[in-house]
Amino acid sequence: MSLSSAFSRPLLIYDDKCSLCAKFAKTARILSKGWIRTGGHYYSQEAIEAKKLVFPADYDSTRMFWLIKKDGAYGARSGLLPVAKEVFKGIFKREDKNQENYIIACDYNGEMSCMSARSTIKRIVNMLQNRGRFSFQN
Repeated sequence: MSLSSAFSRPLLIYDDKCSLCAKFAKTARILSKGWIRTGGHYYSQEAIEAKKLVFPADYDSTRMFWLIKKDGAYGARSGLLPVAKEVFKGIFKREDKNQENYIIACDYNGEMSCMSARSTIKRIVNMLQNRGRFSFQN
């Protein structure tokens, strides 16, 4: 099976240890009417298998969110426009009635949680500073 056929519907891989990231993924899935599949870096078997297919063994893919689709994988800043395109595509393509379980294992410690304003700003800045792209060769 080729990578492009394995990702005929896009897969959004997010940090499922962060409730803010889980809300982003859930929102993308809902707005696209289920067209965008979602899976967490740590707790989704589908996402773990997809990362093994797409990324080199020595690459840390957990540094950012990834949108994997037919032509490649787009991470963080490079993934924002493709996510928006797939949301619009999903509005016109289909509606998925299946509900997914969103496992959020947010680590709360001391003064900083994953939902604090400081953490939110840190994640947004990190996303805008990082980018990644892996193209598929057909």
